[in-house]
Amino acid sequence: MKRQTGFVLLFLIVFLPVLAGCSGSDSEAGAGKDNVNSSGYGQEKRESRLKVPEPLPRMVRCPLSGEMVPQGTTDRRPLAVMIENAPAARPQSGLDKADIIYEILAEGAITRFLAIFLHGDTGELGPVRSARPYYIERMFEYNAMYAYCGGSEEAKRMVRVQGVASLDEFGVGRQAYWRIKDRQAPHNLYTDTEKLRQVGKKRGFEKTVALPKYSFLGDGEENPGGITSDKVIINYLKSYSVVRWDYEPGTRLYLRSNGGKAHKDAVTGKQLTGANIIVQYTKTRVIDNEGRRDIEMVGSGRALLLTGGKLYTGSWSKKDMRSQTFFYDNSGAEWKLSPGQTWIEVIPATIKIEY
Repeated sequence: MKRQTGFVLLFLIVFLPVLAGCSGSDSEAGAGKDNVNSSGYGQEKRESRLKVPEPLPRMVRCPLSGEMVPQGTTDRRPLAVMIENAPAARPQSGLDKADIIYEILAEGAITRFLAIFLHGDTGELGPVRSARPYYIERMFEYNAMYAYCGGSEEAKRMVRVQGVASLDEFGVGRQAYWRIKDRQAPHNLYTDTEKLRQVGKKRGFEKTVALPKYSFLGDGEENPGGITSDKVIINYLKSYSVVRWDYEPGTRLYLRSNGGKAHKDAVTGKQLTGANIIVQYTKTRVIDNEGRRDIEMVGSGRALLLTGGKLYTGSWSKKDMRSQTFFYDNSGAEWKLSPGQTWIEVIPATIKIEY
């Protein structure tokens, strides 16, 4: 009897734990693991380890481009950046991220860009060049911070007298600017919009400001009037400066060529495009032996608009240096723009246009 009792005890000691482990019992085999029990606690714990997707950002309309962009990207001060367009400066970097780009003659037959950034940013933007008074007059329309490298004497005087939020490379230096090695000066100065904003914040420039108010077309909407036109050619006096915009119906964008070649971005390698091309005729005169110009940005004159494969004729009006420039059709109604990037070609009345 004692021998039987000992055998039973031995059996219980050796085999019972094995049977319990093979039984799949959650109460013992799953101890210390996240198994589901009757309360569902284990399942909740597993789910808590799963990555919860971040909510999609609320989208708002950018007041400068009409595009839907993440909320918060438009609650800041615009940047206006001077970009060179001499043949040695092409291809440029970062122009594709701007909301609005002005192209205006500098000295000789070479144009220069004033690129306006609100919701977009780029880590490589350039080449950056010097200021001129008529670019400052356009920059004022956006209450922008102004990034450039030096300038004419009149431009430097305007910066001092008019209280420009200046981000001149001569005062900012390596905080936001650098020179690349594969181009010669002065065609090698570059910047970064986020770094410019950081400097602007340090200087007390970064703030919410009043912005111009543009009107935009809805889906399927068109401006009244207009004629079908798939291109516009701006015949500057030198072939290397001639600008051509060709409409691409599939994308509803205009493809830019400059100097007889597709004008591309250096970073992406893609051809520059515009959703709207505005041609603004202005009174222009050369004022010194260097070929510097006086361009009348305040006043009124003729204008053309190309958008959606159509061309419209009308006018422009700007009341004073800090006022917005408005563009109207021949009935006096303000033109509406297609959402997307707008290029404003400011040209002398003597320049020949083909469309």
